Amino acid sequence: MGLVARVLEREGIPTVSLSSALDITERIRPPRVAFLDYPLGNQVGPPGAPALQRRILAAALRLLESVRRPGEIVRLPFTWPDPGWRARVVETYERDAAVVRGQRLAAEYAEGDNYAARECADVCSLV
Repeated sequence: MGLVARVLEREGIPTVSLSSALDITERIRPPRVAFLDYPLGNQVGPPGAPALQRRILAAALRLLESVRRPGEIVRLPFTWPDPGWRARVVETYERDAAVVRGQRLAAEYAEGDNYAARECADVCSLV
């Protein structure tokens, strides 16, 4: 979306991007960004919290008036209501990555030519 925002800005249409992925946003550098340290997909707040969502949107839209430097990332002062969310996300990613790794190793083992995959598959009980 940051690249689309740049194109729109070049055409004279002001934009504000909402982001929860700081590393990606820092690389893309959209014209104006409201950053929230929230789980991905929840940039305007948790489901079922319309008052908070309106406050977040209002804060983001105010960046249209206050941000003067292109590519500026403003960290909005809101915190996700569940402080343990980050640990659960990491746990989920690690679990999913282990499944994908196991599937890849099993496929490599099935091909029969990869000694390292065969050894790891045996150790990981994938065969």
